[in-house]
Amino acid sequence: MVAHLHGVIHGKRIELEEETGLPSGSAVIVDIQPKPLSLEEKQRLADTLCGTWATDPSLKLIFDEIERQRTLTAPRDVNFHAAS
Repeated sequence: MVAHLHGVIHGKRIELEEETGLPSGSAVIVDIQPKPLSLEEKQRLADTLCGTWATDPSLKLIFDEIERQRTLTAPRDVNFHAAS
């Protein structure tokens, strides 16, 4: 029997969203794959991560250095017709 079930990991325990139909105590092989994030979850994660920079005093120095480096080098050529 091969089944693809969804669940949530709690430490060393996995709580499945539905019954497997196997008797309790059955030995199984588990392949773990993280569930892909939805667009909303990705946006929330990005907001959370970027929000942590809001009070970082070094951020201004970092972006000032990036801007300074941009003025030292010529822009690179971009070929918009090249295969990706």
